[in-house]
Amino acid sequence: MPKSKAKTTRPVISRRGLCAEKSRLASYKISCGVYTERSERARNDKSRETEIALAICADDAARIAKNIAALRALGAYRLEPQPTQNIRDIHFDTRDHALQKQKLALRIRERDSETLITLKGPSQKTASGAQERMEIEARWSPVALTRVLRELNTRGIVVKISPRDFARAEPHATLARLGFRAIQKRTTRRQIRHVVPRDAPRKTVDAELAIDAVTFRFGRQRVHLREIEIEAKHAQARLGDLARQFETMFAPALRVWYGKLTTGRAIQVLLEQGVLQELLDDENNLTPRAYDRIERELGGGGWDTQLG
Repeated sequence: MPKSKAKTTRPVISRRGLCAEKSRLASYKISCGVYTERSERARNDKSRETEIALAICADDAARIAKNIAALRALGAYRLEPQPTQNIRDIHFDTRDHALQKQKLALRIRERDSETLITLKGPSQKTASGAQERMEIEARWSPVALTRVLRELNTRGIVVKISPRDFARAEPHATLARLGFRAIQKRTTRRQIRHVVPRDAPRKTVDAELAIDAVTFRFGRQRVHLREIEIEAKHAQARLGDLARQFETMFAPALRVWYGKLTTGRAIQVLLEQGVLQELLDDENNLTPRAYDRIERELGGGGWDTQLG
């Protein structure tokens, strides 16, 4: 009788919690120590993020943020309220700062009930004054992690993963096992408005306005700031015009600002220098003087000022 072929088995990622994930994956294999998955490659492909951030540099920043949130129109646009989000972000890097050296940002985001992994690339300024960058973002899963690690690998940052490294419920522990360490923690309460042209023949969301109350966490130290972000959702979005309208309406409080990751790094430098406390008010909000000092700190070069 002919010999029967030995039965092959697929590697199991985890005994618990990943059964549904395993059935969802059409096929996967181990290539150079990194999982690859063919059927979902397109869904996790790179996109381009285009946005402008404006910090509220005022002693009464909370009041100004409240006034912005109360707006229902701005020029030729309607501002349509969406559900408020509660966000917890943790950024990661390698011990030798390999991502920072290439102006990359790796983030785990917990947004209400979902967990996302995000990788952002270096920013480029557009003609409108907005910042554009590569972005990979997807719900936390073996596929999403693989997509991020593959992109890092193309940039010379090689991170190998084995089946036992992945834990669905513990993204932070998973990244720690892969050699990453947390470099920044912050929380954000985000009020969202869809920016819709008044004369659009059908509902077209040109952009998304986020009104953010941000808290940076450095051990026991808390630092608060308020800002708005305007992100393009349509190719025709005129972010520069929108930003200028906000700046004019709330002058001189609004200032084109840096990404949150970069801002947090600058705040940490001020903390280490022992000068941060004098730049905060009694409730640990950044004062207008703090923004001036951060801007001088970032003006020294060597920063990607739009990482967020």
